Amino acid sequence: MSSIIRRAGVASVAALAAVSLAACAGNTSSGDSGSGKKSTVYFGVSAAETGQYAQYGQQFKEAFDLAVEQVNAKGGINGHPVALKYEDSQSDPKQSVPVAQKFVGDKSISLVFGDYSSAASIPASPIYTAGKLLQYGFNNSNPDFTAKGTEYQWSTSITTADTYKWTADYIKKQGVDSVGVAYLNTADWGIPAYQAFKSEAKKVGLKITDAEGVLDTSDDYKPALLKATKGKPDAFVEIGYGPDASKIVTQLRAIGYQGTFYGGQDEESFDGNPDAEGSIIGTEFLETSTDPQVKAFVAAFKKKYPKETDVTSFEAGAYDALNVAVAAAKAGGTSREGILAGFKKIKDVPSVVYGKITFDPSTRRPASPQETPVILKGGKWVQYNG
Repeated sequence: MSSIIRRAGVASVAALAAVSLAACAGNTSSGDSGSGKKSTVYFGVSAAETGQYAQYGQQFKEAFDLAVEQVNAKGGINGHPVALKYEDSQSDPKQSVPVAQKFVGDKSISLVFGDYSSAASIPASPIYTAGKLLQYGFNNSNPDFTAKGTEYQWSTSITTADTYKWTADYIKKQGVDSVGVAYLNTADWGIPAYQAFKSEAKKVGLKITDAEGVLDTSDDYKPALLKATKGKPDAFVEIGYGPDASKIVTQLRAIGYQGTFYGGQDEESFDGNPDAEGSIIGTEFLETSTDPQVKAFVAAFKKKYPKETDVTSFEAGAYDALNVAVAAAKAGGTSREGILAGFKKIKDVPSVVYGKITFDPSTRRPASPQETPVILKGGKWVQYNG
């Protein structure tokens, strides 16, 4: 679903590297240069520029670049221009750890955004913590990213647990009594997400006729889908990403199942799939919202990128993240210590996703995030009041 997008891995390499980096990690500061010109504030971006998640990296980059352009047009951070340094992690822990080492060693970096997936972010966390460099995993929904992290891990993503509790509650309220389920069979994200859904479904009396674990690298889901629909469930729930959801919904329709599909993501491969029409998800961002902040963001994005026909939660999340980081730097200072202090201070930061962002200090995530049900119609997600 819109907030569904993430994974995790082992951190042994990161932990070993963190020990050696702790001593050499310096504090960054952005003072005036000798010429009197304000020095640049640099934020790092650890994201997939290549590999299977490259589309998300591109979406993040477009939104980041738009936000930077707007921030600098308004004077930057107290006169300091903002710039980004990108490193290609492929959203793979084998790459995100050395990227973290590079960023920590670069004393000009005040904060790092990323990674796309919790699987890539969590193994790198010990590196960032040792380097006292704030890791802003704005897209990381795995609760462990913050719950098992330190004061240097922050996220503006709703957790998978909250997402799938909401999903089970919402489906039951729609009068649905039973569902078949396909979930990503990954220990770091898919299985915990399914367990959250399963627990809430049991609590509210939503029967799971069958649940099948699948992999997003598969091209043939039919054997699993035949099992998942054998009990003739009223509806079908997919717990995964957009590209795999697109294949799943097409193959689900191909085997003759026509029940409502609760799943997918607001991303190109799913939105453009005719078989996905009528799918329902929960989201925190809606491109078609009439909120003035959202309308202004969407208009600015499409003006800068006229070839982009859709603005999704991925762009919105990255856009918000850059503005939150800037607000924190203004509140606490542009050094690494200042950024951390600023994150602890900021309240009611304007947001195209939530309206306003205030962090819960105990979770280092937004306080009381809300989901909105949306339905895919004509390739566009619109608010659903059914």
